[in-house]
Amino acid sequence: MKRDMDLARRILLATAQQQHGDDLMGLPDVDGEDFALHVIWLQEAGLVKALVSETIGPTHAYVQRLTWAGCDFVDAIQDDTLWAKAKAKVMKPAASFTFDVLKDWLKAEIAQGLPTLR
Repeated sequence: MKRDMDLARRILLATAQQQHGDDLMGLPDVDGEDFALHVIWLQEAGLVKALVSETIGPTHAYVQRLTWAGCDFVDAIQDDTLWAKAKAKVMKPAASFTFDVLKDWLKAEIAQGLPTLR
């Protein structure tokens, strides 16, 4: 399975909307194993804290909360226009990119839009 950054974004944005103490156990119209794998990847990237069960049978994962880095990343990806621009410029289907390149690009775009402090 390939990483789906739109699904990762959906998971992160849904987690940000959860009440403290509620776990995100899936998303409508998303296969449970696809959801679980993306949660595992998000946890490995340090964006979420999750519970993962990889016993015999299908993998299950539940997102408990965002990490500090996850909160920062959600702040960067909330804007649909910026996300569309990131997809067009950084995550083109034919281009290869790393998650760190995406994070750096988002930071630069956000910083570029800030008024300068003098």
